[in-house]
Amino acid sequence: MPSDKNSSEIGGCLPTYEWCADTVRVPFPIYFVCFVFFFGISFPFTGSPSGTLYSEILGPRKQGLMQGLHSFGGSISQLVAPIITTYLFQHSGYQYVMVVQICTLCFAFVLVIVFYKRLVPLRMKPAPGKSAKYKNGVFYTM
Repeated sequence: MPSDKNSSEIGGCLPTYEWCADTVRVPFPIYFVCFVFFFGISFPFTGSPSGTLYSEILGPRKQGLMQGLHSFGGSISQLVAPIITTYLFQHSGYQYVMVVQICTLCFAFVLVIVFYKRLVPLRMKPAPGKSAKYKNGVFYTM
């Protein structure tokens, strides 16, 4: 920012950002409410339960390896996403960043809808009197 200007005149945008001249600024109250809601409320309600839900879906199968891969995926996304979004922001502003986020959320939502019936906890034993198929035939629990 030039020394003879203040942030209210420039709006906080760097002069090198050409997109800043024709992009509408997000109103601060909307930004603040969304920031508090998504970072303060939504993340705690989705971060921890996602690991627990994943654990329930896995059941007694290779918990260590699969939870490690789950954590690895989350960590890699926290490494890669800021790099990609910063690049997009520098070249096009916040609009394409929001488009990428909306597309990612829609893709995840479609995956949940498609695989919804498969997102159930693993049951090792059938209910008493019910049959269960396995690779060598059928067995019953009394």
